[in-house]
Amino acid sequence: MAEKINFLNSIEAAKVLGVNVSSIKRWTDSGKLECIQSAGGHRKFLMTHLVRFIEENNKQASRAHVFPIENESDLEISFRVLKGDFDFLTDYVLKKSRTSERSAVLKVLSGLYLGQYALHEIYDKLVTPVLQQIGTMWMNDQLSIIEEHIAAQTMREAIARLQGIIKIPDKKEGSAMFINLSSELHDIGLKMSENIMELRGYNTYYSGQMTPFIKMEQLFDKIRPERLYVSSTYVFNRDATQEEVNQLFNICQKFNTSVYVGGRGWDVRDYDQNIVIKRIYSFLETHET
Repeated sequence: MAEKINFLNSIEAAKVLGVNVSSIKRWTDSGKLECIQSAGGHRKFLMTHLVRFIEENNKQASRAHVFPIENESDLEISFRVLKGDFDFLTDYVLKKSRTSERSAVLKVLSGLYLGQYALHEIYDKLVTPVLQQIGTMWMNDQLSIIEEHIAAQTMREAIARLQGIIKIPDKKEGSAMFINLSSELHDIGLKMSENIMELRGYNTYYSGQMTPFIKMEQLFDKIRPERLYVSSTYVFNRDATQEEVNQLFNICQKFNTSVYVGGRGWDVRDYDQNIVIKRIYSFLETHET
């Protein structure tokens, strides 16, 4: 079966090149920009047409709609961002994370954000599927443990760098604390939740991996967080971690802190307490709750 050719129309070509449609018409009429013209007079463009135009006229069109264009791959990614093609972008980012190409991953994340996609949407539709596929490949022996770490760390660093272009509100709406339990090694999901709450205007306190519970009550007394987000991905010792959870919930009860939990580890933990407001399954829920 022949591969389907993805053509761009004049409006899409204009958005990719960061110009208006009248410029596209003018450049095609003058022969500066190649196109394929249908019998009905409609202009269709291939990525190669746009690449060739940029190479020959870089002063007139050197930027795509959301990030600088340096090669044909950049044009392809800009087009996929424009289309909201998350299936393609997920496959692309997965490949780039496995080869530790942070700049390529960041280009997609920043392109989506600058293209007016909400942060929670980027996390739910792109980052989460990529991380899930990395984990599945490791479980199926398609990735070694070091390869899994490299891919996950690439995603983590790209997410951290994305924060550099996000404007955080000056006015604060409240305070939120983000904790992993003392045996929890996975913290990317928790970090993304913190990013969203910071964007919502919350003062955030993030503990990272394997949070020790030494003097936890004193910390609560000092910070007085209105919300606590607790992530759990894998349970090594169910009884020990449940005891830790109960200790944490008792502290939250004392300081009237609302609790939100997330992650598969809560499938085997008891969190049925009045202070637990919600179990969160998506970053959209973090954004809305």
